[in-house]
Amino acid sequence: MANKVQIPENDLMVETKGKLELFFDKYGNKLLWGVIGIAVAAVVIFLVLNISKSSAQKAEHAAQAALTVALTTEAGVEAYEAIVAEYEGTAAANTASYIAAANLLEAGDIEAAKAMLANYKDAEGTAAEVINGLVYTLRGDIAVEENDLQSAAQFFGKAIAASRDIYTLENNTLKLALVYTAMGDAEKAQQTYKELVARHPELKQKYAKYIAE
Repeated sequence: MANKVQIPENDLMVETKGKLELFFDKYGNKLLWGVIGIAVAAVVIFLVLNISKSSAQKAEHAAQAALTVALTTEAGVEAYEAIVAEYEGTAAANTASYIAAANLLEAGDIEAAKAMLANYKDAEGTAAEVINGLVYTLRGDIAVEENDLQSAAQFFGKAIAASRDIYTLENNTLKLALVYTAMGDAEKAQQTYKELVARHPELKQKYAKYIAE
């Protein structure tokens, strides 16, 4: 576990931390399930491209089938935990560990979410980068819950670098900027917004108030 950084707080920082908490309380559920929706599509691509023709193929097919059932039936976290336990080492189990961790965090069980996410291994390949990026976001969310803002900033930064669509990019940018603001680093928060607008000029008007000319 990363060491928490203790930063002297002033009134602005305390107020901003409150806003950060409100942001996650208000939008956390929508952002989480939006991200999981993206993950579902990524899972299909990832599994199709990465099922090998080795002796592990049978296990991978079985794991994929179990994951598909869990996803299409809106199964509870127990179903994903079972996939992780039964099909350890498969790509489907790897993805299931992410989804289980996301559900556990949504339920407020931070320690269980961390333990489940510890099963995740960075996947390889272009399609796998989507899942890896989502995991960075989830690790950042966990760090925020633990008030480990320095680690949260690092994870959201990695998630931004891995973002392949405007939705996840904007989502991670907002989180990173809020974390920097809570840390009292307005300059980095502003730069974060500027980098978003640089990649997507169509968002300039939306974030103009956060960027000093």
